Amino acid sequence: MTTLIADIGGTNSRLALARDGHLLRDTLRRVVNDQSPGLVAMLTDYATQHARPDRLILAAAGPVNDGHVRLTNRPDWACSADDLAAATGATRITLLNDLQAMGHALGVPGIAGDPLTRSRLVLAIGTGLNAAVAHPVGRAAFVPPSESGYQSLPFTTEADAPILAALARDFGANTAEALLSGPGIMRAHRLLTGEIGTARDILATAPATRALALRVLGATLGSLALILLPYGGIYLAGGVGRALFAHLDSPDFRHHFTARGAYGDLMTRFALRCIDDDLAPLRGLARLSSGA
Repeated sequence: MTTLIADIGGTNSRLALARDGHLLRDTLRRVVNDQSPGLVAMLTDYATQHARPDRLILAAAGPVNDGHVRLTNRPDWACSADDLAAATGATRITLLNDLQAMGHALGVPGIAGDPLTRSRLVLAIGTGLNAAVAHPVGRAAFVPPSESGYQSLPFTTEADAPILAALARDFGANTAEALLSGPGIMRAHRLLTGEIGTARDILATAPATRALALRVLGATLGSLALILLPYGGIYLAGGVGRALFAHLDSPDFRHHFTARGAYGDLMTRFALRCIDDDLAPLRGLARLSSGA
């Protein structure tokens, strides 16, 4: 059985074929979304260049409901499972939230470091923000959908309250993604300094903006950790997530991650790790295609 696997992000998409649970790297195609006419057209074009797949597994950066998917940051990129079947010729369609693909990657030893035996949490920060938890079920993984980027911005300190309120107003909603995302980092830096820069440059060269982001990351990730108890580890992913991971030894992060009252000691049991493989979501989908 050949499976067409698709990781559809807010800025970039990756398509490939999988067979026997393995990603066929020579079939990989990277697409800049701004250069594509749309989701269905992208998949139609790919399918015409390859053998008709038996199955399509598509993970998209937006909610999936009742056989329909719609990208949060590209609302015109919406379609149904029937649309995708017609576009690709696949007779079996599986639609997932994009972070479910990353969650399934937590069961790939080459990515996560060892087999999945205890629950793991991944927080991906890029164009947007979302989290997924992978629970071991035999040799497989159960990864429920989530839209964790739209949890509320946490309270960190009284000094941070005015800037967090301004971020919520600027974004249009009081959500963690208002700060913890690439555009959010840029938004925070503009509100703090009046300056404009890329998220990675800001995190590398602007200590005040970076410290704010680390405080909010610590508070957000600490809450998720206590809700989900990922004793198998916490993983950061995405371009911004990897940039922030380099600074997790900062007191700004550590204090707000571990300051949990009676549960402070418990927070030391969650190992913090980073996923550097840009193909991790596709490898997770390949694993899912095999039923493992």
